Amino acid sequence: MPARPDFLKNISPHHGEIIRGLLSEETRQKLVAKLDAMPNGETWYADIYNKAIYGPMVFRDEELNIVETIEELLPDYRILADLYLEKTPSDQGFPFHTDFDSIGFMEHPEDMLTVWIPLTPVQEEGSGQLSIVMEEGAVRLSLIREANQLHSLVRIVDPSVPEHVPFQITPQEYDYLERIKVTPSLDAGDALLFCNAFFHKSENVHQGKRTAYILRLVPKDAKFSRTRLLGLKMLGQNLAVVNELLEQHYPDALETVE
Repeated sequence: MPARPDFLKNISPHHGEIIRGLLSEETRQKLVAKLDAMPNGETWYADIYNKAIYGPMVFRDEELNIVETIEELLPDYRILADLYLEKTPSDQGFPFHTDFDSIGFMEHPEDMLTVWIPLTPVQEEGSGQLSIVMEEGAVRLSLIREANQLHSLVRIVDPSVPEHVPFQITPQEYDYLERIKVTPSLDAGDALLFCNAFFHKSENVHQGKRTAYILRLVPKDAKFSRTRLLGLKMLGQNLAVVNELLEQHYPDALETVE
């Protein structure tokens, strides 16, 4: 995997880092057992993946020791939410995208960090690896898309805000992302850290299934946007986390939303 470009340090200091053996075999087996036993989710994720559970919140299970593991690894961050995805050969997954359609609730959303943990090995083509981009041109393009997504969230709360032309990746831009993407090989229990604001995609699975447990981290001093939280609530996105954040930071907003 190529070295991280210096310019990323000022935008997202951990984007593209790989942590080997983040979860022990014992923890991974306990985690898999808990997630396997849970029913499929009812969000639009479940229409795209064989099984998708948005917000199982299993990181709060003290037996798994996940909070302490992250605290030791990234002491300036805290876990805000989690996600579980199973991908099979029939699941296309997401093409190149950023994540703020459902989690754009921070004042500085580029500070959010994803910890992507495969629970099955993703070491070769066809195993369902995750690809990310780190080139400066692609990162700047990602931030343009992020601004477009957050503008749309603001319009949900305040329709008087003028509409903007939707963001679309051109064929030339998509070819560029494919050409410069980074696709690391990870063993089960390893972790890939990346910024949600930058383009990433799930690669194909040729046989069997790929399972991944995903953590959303925020800086401990993160500030949250009242407008964007209300927009996500009105969309019905990520409600467990959105409602918790509203109750903690903007309790008056809950009284005004039907």
